[in-house]
Amino acid sequence: MKYSIKQFLIFLLSSLLGCFFIFSAFTKTQPIQHFEYTIHSQLYVPQLVSVYAARFFIGLEAALGLLLLLNIYGSRKWVIRASFWLLIAFTIHLTILYFNAGNDVNCGCMGSMVPMTPLASILKNIVLLILFGLLWKYTSKPERSTWQQITSLIVVPVIIAVPFVIFPAQLKHIPVSKLYGAQAKHVPQADLRHGKHFVGFLSMTCSHCRDAARSLSAMKKADSTLPIQLVFMDPEVDSTRNTMLNDFLEDTKATNIPYSFLEQKPFRDIAGLFVPAMYWVNDSAIVKKLNVPDLNQKEFQLWIKSN
Repeated sequence: MKYSIKQFLIFLLSSLLGCFFIFSAFTKTQPIQHFEYTIHSQLYVPQLVSVYAARFFIGLEAALGLLLLLNIYGSRKWVIRASFWLLIAFTIHLTILYFNAGNDVNCGCMGSMVPMTPLASILKNIVLLILFGLLWKYTSKPERSTWQQITSLIVVPVIIAVPFVIFPAQLKHIPVSKLYGAQAKHVPQADLRHGKHFVGFLSMTCSHCRDAARSLSAMKKADSTLPIQLVFMDPEVDSTRNTMLNDFLEDTKATNIPYSFLEQKPFRDIAGLFVPAMYWVNDSAIVKKLNVPDLNQKEFQLWIKSN
């Protein structure tokens, strides 16, 4: 009876850890650009390297999670060992991040879906390491099962390949050149086609856009050097445009941020169907797409200063 209870608890623990790894991998894809940026900004690697590395780590975490969920550990419990040492590596990185950037940034461990500070993620990893230690210690030495070893070695590369198929590795660009064409109103003074910029595409009638403008105005007030540009959809009637703009700026206090207007079709070509559409842009390439809760002055400053 004791043996059965022990085996059940081990099975349950392994399954729970597997589910957590799979969930963690999923959160990093929501959106995947956020995890790409996390690797780029925290590890100081080229942007293209971060694009491929993001997909590799998502696939690896999902593969280990699936094997743990199925209670397949491979030869000499290598699945448990790999998961344990992967957490050790992540924890070392989080400790360095904590001392370099403080505790008021999103570490990116659970993507933008579940924002976590470095310290919170370190504590989470400590709990996971304890659980993996128990699993490592109390799991019986697996019998030499050829099919389990082959399965474990096949699953990992197959699952690692999945993110590369679902999210093709490429640098996405936005056609900011349209902001300087004949269709543009109030052409931006800054050249958004080169260098690092925050570009927010907003509607003057959207409540979420107003929330974004308030946050961006506060960021700009705290650091006037931040390269922030707002782009509004043009109502195409001068009197309507002026009335709507004055109401928007009075409500949001965003008079300290430069803005321009763009006609509806080119605006939709860039921003898509939903606003606010906000991007960190480097030489027209999208580094990170943001929602209103993602607006963080310190993270933006760190990115601007990074190479």
